[in-house]
Amino acid sequence: REILPYVPWSWMYFYGYMAFACVVLMNLVTAVIVEHAIESSQSDHDHAVAQKESAKRKEMQELKNLFALMDADGSGTLCWDEFKDSFTDPLMSKKWMLLDFQPEECKELFTLLDDGDGEIETNEFFDGLARMKGVAQSKDVYRLQKSVYKLAGTLSSATDQQSSRA
Repeated sequence: REILPYVPWSWMYFYGYMAFACVVLMNLVTAVIVEHAIESSQSDHDHAVAQKESAKRKEMQELKNLFALMDADGSGTLCWDEFKDSFTDPLMSKKWMLLDFQPEECKELFTLLDDGDGEIETNEFFDGLARMKGVAQSKDVYRLQKSVYKLAGTLSSATDQQSSRA
C-alpha cells in the first residue's frame, strides 16, 4: 500500500505474478497426476497380459491332462474307440462339456481333429481344440470366406475345361 501512490499499476504486477505462479503450480500437479495414471495404466496392461498367458498355460495343461486320460494305451495318439469312450466316461464327459462339446458332436469333432490317418496325434489335438475354443474372429471368418471363393473359382474353371473338352 505504501508504494501504491508512487506506482499505481504495481497491483497488476503482483496479481499477474500470483496468477502465473498458480498456473505453474497447477501444471505441475497435473503432470504428476498424469504420469502416475500412465504408469498405472502400463502396469494394468502388463498384468492383463500376464493373466492371459497364465490362463493359456492353465488351459493347455488341462488339455494335456484330458489327452492323457483319453489315451488308454499310452501310445500318444487317440484312435476312434479311445475318443468315443471319452464321451461315455462321466469324468471326461464333464471335461468335454466344460469345453462346450456335446456327446452328439463326438464323430464330427474326431473328423475335424483328425488329419486323415484315423488317429489324433497330440499336436493335432492341441492345435485343433485351441482353434475351436472361443468365438470365431472376423479374420477367421474372412479367411474361410476367401478359401471358399478360391475353391469355387477353381471348381468353376475345372468344370468349364471339362465342358469344353466334351
